[in-house]
Amino acid sequence: MSLPRVIRSSFWLYLSGIVGNFLGFIYWLVATSFVGAPVIGDASAVVGIVTVINSVFGLGISSGLTRMVGKALGRGDRGSAGVYLFSGLALSVLLSLVSAILVYFLGGIFSIPEFQVPYVTVLILLYSSLPVLNSYYNASLRTSVIAFTSMAASILRLIFGIILLYLGWSFAGVMAAYVISYFFQNVGLFWALRGDVPARPPSTAAAVEAVRTGLPAWIPSLVATAGSWLGVLGVYGISGNMEAGTYYIAFVIASIVFSLPLSLLGLMFPVLSGMEDGRKRATDRATLLTSVIVAPLAAAVIAYPHVPLSLLGPEYLSSSLALQILLLAAFVSPIPAGFNSLIYAYGRYRDVTLLGFAYNLPRLALYPILVSAWGDNGAATSYVIGFFVATAAVYFMAKPIGYKVNWRGALSVSAIPIAAAVPAALLSFPWYIGGPLVLAASAIVYARLGIVKKSDLAEISSAFISRDRLEQFQPYVRYILEVLYGK
Repeated sequence: MSLPRVIRSSFWLYLSGIVGNFLGFIYWLVATSFVGAPVIGDASAVVGIVTVINSVFGLGISSGLTRMVGKALGRGDRGSAGVYLFSGLALSVLLSLVSAILVYFLGGIFSIPEFQVPYVTVLILLYSSLPVLNSYYNASLRTSVIAFTSMAASILRLIFGIILLYLGWSFAGVMAAYVISYFFQNVGLFWALRGDVPARPPSTAAAVEAVRTGLPAWIPSLVATAGSWLGVLGVYGISGNMEAGTYYIAFVIASIVFSLPLSLLGLMFPVLSGMEDGRKRATDRATLLTSVIVAPLAAAVIAYPHVPLSLLGPEYLSSSLALQILLLAAFVSPIPAGFNSLIYAYGRYRDVTLLGFAYNLPRLALYPILVSAWGDNGAATSYVIGFFVATAAVYFMAKPIGYKVNWRGALSVSAIPIAAAVPAALLSFPWYIGGPLVLAASAIVYARLGIVKKSDLAEISSAFISRDRLEQFQPYVRYILEVLYGK
């Protein structure tokens, strides 16, 4: 399976992530005309609780299915793929039903406010099938399905949310819009399965195998979910819903940048699993190509954090520093993300677990201390420290498998946009000049130093544009290449 196909598939995931986050940003931008940051804080707490609970009861089923379905499809055995899919789906729904019942009757014991319990219960049930279905489309690289259903759900959430907020539903309107969007996202994902994979009765043996295969990824995934969302929940519990709302928006904006390494390097996993040779080279290339896109974006937003936040209102500017701190992780995140896919493909489940702990145990240990001391800035700091600890762990874990991380290249890729962003910020360039300047300067320097070669651009382009179409654009392409690489 070629890298262009992986790039094309990851593009759909990244596009859905960008569009979803952008529409979510627009949603909150409009919502602030009707409700304030406290309501957004309450809503983000519900989403966080649902995500954590589903992760606890997920048992790594979706991760196991990605590997099992990927292997079955690699053999051309769609029948087995169907058995794995529907067995994992049945088990996931059953476990979510158990958790929803527990929350509904025992929510108060877990400190879930009474007004949030009904929405938490319904969203747990609606969310249960999404990771399983997405795992199938990831394994088959039909990520366009994920993209279209996710974007459609985001549009529906925006439309219904605005209508309900206009009618005065406030928090209830925000959560009802989430319920509607999750419902229709499920419908779209199931609809796209028609004719692609045969329906098969659930198999206990297949469900057990999905759990057994995914269990090594479950604990680090659970810890990762807690490491991400306990920051929001910690700010909500310690500092209140107002600060939780502003921090959540900063976290959403940072997620737009983080979604690229997660999509591209996460998709490398099923591809690497099917490769007999060249896994390390493929990982190294994917990591580099991800970094040269992520680092300039992060640097540009770090220089001008007030721009996206100010669109939602002056109360959100208080999280400017938190947003800057969160984006520092973008300079190192591709390294552990790529390495995680590599060691999972090798079947080194113990290392996968250890890397997950390296990411998230520091976060979990630091959240109570730093959130109490610095509020949302403390949550952001705790979250980012996890990335740097995981990157340091890669240094020691790479040697036993003979994988050499291109540390010098990673440092250069990060230093170049930072060097462009610092003077732009210090000289107070307007954002519409400084931001494009950071991106353009980074691209030119990457090209002139040979960090990104013409062959890399050609391979990326081939993932989206046919050779005939490229020849039509050749005069324009030649001009762009001359600007980047010189004559």
